[in-house]
Amino acid sequence: MRVQKGFKYRLKPTEEQKQLLLQQGGNARFLWNHLLANNIQHHKTTGKFKFAHEMVVSIPKIKEEHDFLKLSFSQSLQTVARDLDKAMKSCFKQQTRFPRFKRKALQRDSFTIPQKWRLSKGYVFIPKVGEVKWIKHRPLQGEPKKITITQDGDHWYCSVLCELQLPDRPKDTSNLVGIDVGLKSFATLSDGGVIDNPKHLNKSEKRLAEAQRSLSKKVKNSQNRKRQRKQVQKLYRKIRNQRLDFLHKTSASVIAKHAVVLEDLDVQGMMKNRSLSKAISDAGWFEFKRQLEYKAQWKGKLFITIERKEPTSKRCSSCGNIQDMPLGKTIYSCPACGMTMGRDLNAARNILEIGLNTAGRAGINACGVGTGVPTMKQEKECLVN
Repeated sequence: MRVQKGFKYRLKPTEEQKQLLLQQGGNARFLWNHLLANNIQHHKTTGKFKFAHEMVVSIPKIKEEHDFLKLSFSQSLQTVARDLDKAMKSCFKQQTRFPRFKRKALQRDSFTIPQKWRLSKGYVFIPKVGEVKWIKHRPLQGEPKKITITQDGDHWYCSVLCELQLPDRPKDTSNLVGIDVGLKSFATLSDGGVIDNPKHLNKSEKRLAEAQRSLSKKVKNSQNRKRQRKQVQKLYRKIRNQRLDFLHKTSASVIAKHAVVLEDLDVQGMMKNRSLSKAISDAGWFEFKRQLEYKAQWKGKLFITIERKEPTSKRCSSCGNIQDMPLGKTIYSCPACGMTMGRDLNAARNILEIGLNTAGRAGINACGVGTGVPTMKQEKECLVN
């Protein structure tokens, strides 16, 4: 079984290299917006969209009209067209929303380099930019396939996508646990374990509000406004990194000990509740599910998602009786059998039971014993593509 794994490293470009990176990222953003606008107009005229091939073959003509695009690596521009193609097809499959235009003010530009890059212990060679120093805090695993350069305010990062070969083997179903995610507690496990919600945004909200108020009072296009915008971006980056750090550590810890059953929540629909949207966004449930899923694949663990329509919070995990459970009701008291239990623990046990039934219908023995974690071949010191 071949899987993909990304490794992210901080870049340390010189001032000259920063300007070149800004040019590359800006060109990728411009081309995305140009192709998207052209596609929307083409659809209004013909009722059809342009896809990967048509967009890629149109790039030389666009470069003739806009000379600055010639400063970018040609294959990076082609990747922009293919990424837009994937985004549109994902929308048509009703998996994501229609692609949006990218804004320069966000300072979150990125560009992908599929070939001609070179990795070494102390630097990464980027076409049209040169050798840029990076902080290589951990070794790569597997075979590098492409690199993506991303901007986060005044920080730059290099993500290396690697491909690994993992042995095919039966899924480890030992220690199967149901997980119910929430807001008061981030997650409740069917074995009684509880993971507290760190509420990173809530803890930094006062400082963030003060920084944003200060930004709103600065004169537009002034140096003071630019400096204050960097402070706001720095706060957002800290919150985002804290959240990702928590989610990665939590998901890794859970997968190391358990096979997992998780409810497939409609997070996008739940975000429409304006009183809860900020807390739901801060919790990062979708990202938690995504991490559990791919880490379970890496570790050879069973991962099951159950359907959204299941009444996990309303059903008694002891006798199966169903009753209404308003959001403010935190204790489940069953009038049929007398069972009393925390709402989240009851839901987690229901999720586990449904997961066991799902595994049984699929012919999976949910009482099996797993095997060891596969070893992965480490990188060489210099890698070229």
